[in-house]
Amino acid sequence: MNFDELKKSWQEQPTDEDLQNPNLKHYKEVGNIMAKLRRNIKREFVSWLVCMFFLIAVPMLPIYKISGYAAFAYYFFIVQISLSSLLYYRRFYYLIKSAKQIDLLASREHLLKLYYDLKYAVETYRIVAYVMIPQALFLYLIMIGQNRTVAWFEKLYHFKDTLQQDPNFILWMILSALISIVIIVLITEFMIRAYYGDYVKRIKENLDQMEAE
Repeated sequence: MNFDELKKSWQEQPTDEDLQNPNLKHYKEVGNIMAKLRRNIKREFVSWLVCMFFLIAVPMLPIYKISGYAAFAYYFFIVQISLSSLLYYRRFYYLIKSAKQIDLLASREHLLKLYYDLKYAVETYRIVAYVMIPQALFLYLIMIGQNRTVAWFEKLYHFKDTLQQDPNFILWMILSALISIVIIVLITEFMIRAYYGDYVKRIKENLDQMEAE
């Protein structure tokens, strides 16, 4: 047996602390899960900042040609999306801040509170993402419409007349909106599962094992 195998065997043996507190391994496991969650949240927040800076710069880029009322509406939706996003990032921030005390408050009650706080934060993430879908669709419309955006808004505002005069435009808008909504929902659910959902499930599994033991 070489040194690495001896070291691994020694690490796998229960310590006095483990024998005194059989749930300690679950506390450590949840601590590792929260460390990974912190990395995911930081990574996503940095990506969000980069995305926001890009969206803010879009009207200034010659290729998009966004100006006038379209630019005002564009930045209005950007502000709405930014404030809504900060709502759930704020909740995640306080959750992670409280989770740093897990070593000091290692108890099933604390882990149970942590689990429900995390679950609530993830649900807030999902709700805010869905609430922002209309704003995201309008942003997309402004970006692809460029200098035609105001004319498109006029057509949508006079929906009844446009439906009679240019039904293909209305059909294109409806199909584009439906496809975009489906894509946004799929991406949102994938992000929730990949970044948060699996970790929530693993914490719940640890809680169930603690209760069974």
